Amino acid sequence: MTSTETKDTEFVDVTGIATTVEQAVLTRHSIRDYQSKPIEEKVLQDLFQKSLRAPSWKNSQPWKVHVVSGARRDKMANLLVERAKKGEPIPDTVWPASFPANAKKRMFDLGMKIYGVAGIERKDKEARDNFMLRNFEFFGAPTAVFITTEFELNFYIALDIGCYLNTLMLLARSYGLGSVPQAALSAFPEVVRSELNLSESEKVVCGLSLGYPKADSDLNRFHTPRESSGDIVTFY
Repeated sequence: MTSTETKDTEFVDVTGIATTVEQAVLTRHSIRDYQSKPIEEKVLQDLFQKSLRAPSWKNSQPWKVHVVSGARRDKMANLLVERAKKGEPIPDTVWPASFPANAKKRMFDLGMKIYGVAGIERKDKEARDNFMLRNFEFFGAPTAVFITTEFELNFYIALDIGCYLNTLMLLARSYGLGSVPQAALSAFPEVVRSELNLSESEKVVCGLSLGYPKADSDLNRFHTPRESSGDIVTFY
């Protein structure tokens, strides 16, 4: 896998299989353009069995994982898009509303870069809105994943579920799969609970789109920038 840098934007090839942990870490990023090719049943079974090795507080394993493919996935996408067009999100969790100034700048810069790679003009609100709706179509991925919990939502449950998500995403690279973690898939929990026949006690925390990345998509090759270790890490 090779990477190149053009006009301050880095691109990385995310096709193929990551054969080491380091390779998975360095090549994983959010994939927003998928092949329609279904993920093989054995691959899904193996991947999600291995993902359960993720760490959690005292082995509490607070997550429930719902893997949706095929016709059920298509119906869920249609329901979520229809609901998103009707009004504001009503998530089970409180989404963050304020960020430090340096984080705001990183978030703004990332949005502008993604829109640029996607060919969307900053002033084109319709195009930006349509791109946002792609979240609920799972960006074309053949499999959607919803993470729920019956635990009381708090900081440490979020840490555990974050560990699970990262474990799943890195393992996915070892199968040649791409993914994108999505808070957006928790926006309309009533739709998810209804369609998956979940109890009211199951809170929808987040979701993930999963599939084989399109190889010829610059949107997929775009590698999200990171701060240098000198700005973030302090050695004593």
